[in-house]
Amino acid sequence: MCSNFEGKINTLNDDGTEWLPKAFQQAQVHMKLLLSLGPSKIKFSPLDEKIYESFRNAFPDFDDKWINWMDQFKNDIKAFDSKSLLRKNPEGDYSSQNTTFCLRAQFLAIEIARNKEGLNQKIADAYKRATSGRSGGCCSRC
Repeated sequence: MCSNFEGKINTLNDDGTEWLPKAFQQAQVHMKLLLSLGPSKIKFSPLDEKIYESFRNAFPDFDDKWINWMDQFKNDIKAFDSKSLLRKNPEGDYSSQNTTFCLRAQFLAIEIARNKEGLNQKIADAYKRATSGRSGGCCSRC
């Protein structure tokens, strides 16, 4: 997961973008949680419900009101406007073709919505099928 970005992180970070390693780390943690827990069990923050309800009320079709919408969380979400990596297609892993940059509040809103609406379930199920029987124990049946 995310391994094809590791070599690019150091070269991209040379221009003073200190946020990039943190965004990459967040992307790795996100995929690990998504694939191990499943989307319905991920809880990003105590504000998940509030963020989701507000996001869906303001953006039933992902319109362009992001900045005004995000401002309501500037005092509640730590580093709400820091940069994050976001998968373009929830059915795919983080890769150079399937990743874009966004702000942290956008990442939370989109990923919370994907989890609640079942859009992350397909990648979580595919990961479980691909890794079933490989528990790292004494045999593949542990």
